[in-house]
Amino acid sequence: MWITALVTVAAMAAMILAVILVVTRVTQGRVDASLRDRIAATKAATTRTGDGGLRVTGTAANEVIDSVWVFDSDGTQVSGPRAGSRVQSTVESLSGVTRTTRVELRDRVYVAEPIRLRGERRASGVAVAEQSTRPYEDTQTVLVGGLVVLGVLVSGVTATITAWTVRRTLRPVQRMTELAAEWNDQDLDSRFRLGAGTDEFSQLGNTLDALLDRVAEALRNEQQLTAELAHELRTPLTTIRAEAELGTLSDVDDATRDRLHRVMAQVDRLDRTITTLLALARHQHGAARTADLGAVLSGLVEPLAGANGAAAPVTVSYVPRPEAGSLRIHGDAELVERVLAPVLDNAVRYATSAVRIEVRRSGGDVLVQVCDDGPGIDSTFEDDVFLAGVGDPTTRGAGLGLPLSRRVAAGLGGSVQVVSYRDPTVVQVRLPTA
Repeated sequence: MWITALVTVAAMAAMILAVILVVTRVTQGRVDASLRDRIAATKAATTRTGDGGLRVTGTAANEVIDSVWVFDSDGTQVSGPRAGSRVQSTVESLSGVTRTTRVELRDRVYVAEPIRLRGERRASGVAVAEQSTRPYEDTQTVLVGGLVVLGVLVSGVTATITAWTVRRTLRPVQRMTELAAEWNDQDLDSRFRLGAGTDEFSQLGNTLDALLDRVAEALRNEQQLTAELAHELRTPLTTIRAEAELGTLSDVDDATRDRLHRVMAQVDRLDRTITTLLALARHQHGAARTADLGAVLSGLVEPLAGANGAAAPVTVSYVPRPEAGSLRIHGDAELVERVLAPVLDNAVRYATSAVRIEVRRSGGDVLVQVCDDGPGIDSTFEDDVFLAGVGDPTTRGAGLGLPLSRRVAAGLGGSVQVVSYRDPTVVQVRLPTA
């Protein structure tokens, strides 16, 4: 719309400039032609007197001759109207010219030509004609003013029509935008449905509908695959738990019974993890459930403290800041645990002697920063930390922990990012508070 308005304004300005140039040239030509005609009529009416002087005889065009000044060869005025001092002085300054001379002063044009009578070789005098250009300039001013007004009107009407046309043309796109804004990640069957049409927007809508169909089909296949995998995993887990539970009922020593109880606890934990991840894949976690962040962190810190892959134990300290208070997080406790557990496991695995967990509020979110004093993240892996399957080749990790942590956090409306890659290594988890 703005481009059309600017182009229209430029075109109207160019047209007005062209009209001004043409009118100026035509006006100048008419003035010069009028002056030459008057001088020619005066020359034709000029004769010699008996004493050798010049005389302008009367003709049918006396009004033309009377507006021309005639000077003889010695500069004496022979005929001409009475004029003001300014005009008279200009005319007299042209009385001695030897060739046709044109002068413009203020709003007047003067033309002077030598007079040669028939049979004479030398100039007998000079004729000077004058004409005011004020009437032409007034007409030109009115014309230019009218053109400017016309240009403004044309530009305004063009811009208005263009704006109306563009808005009307883009109305389907606006409707598509509104529809897309109303959809959420569970609206797998929502479509634009613009109908059959030959215009570009209808084709765009139909193409996007086809794309959404393919995306929805892929998501349904993923959900089905996730459900099938969860079912296949639960079957052996149920068997393992049953065997462990039967083992606790048999005649075994206390140490073995404790090991079997730990196996059962881990099986139950894995079963809950599968359930929560399945809910995440199916978008069933929602915001109605909340978790106590302090309780989740405490449950994670206790088994991690004093154990890592190195010879020296690692001290894990949980330091909630005073302003943090009692924090409840949007989301199931199992999902919150799945966000924090991989971050803490990595920190303990790579720390030299200490891992520090700091918790604080930030607006409507809570920030959990996990800091360790380990060697840091190698520069070659800085851009691939959250890529699935990319891990430290010196460890037995599969490289799935941090990618899963980020995915679950995103599902809860939060994020996971590396704040510092070394000295110390700091990973920050952002989660929405309830």
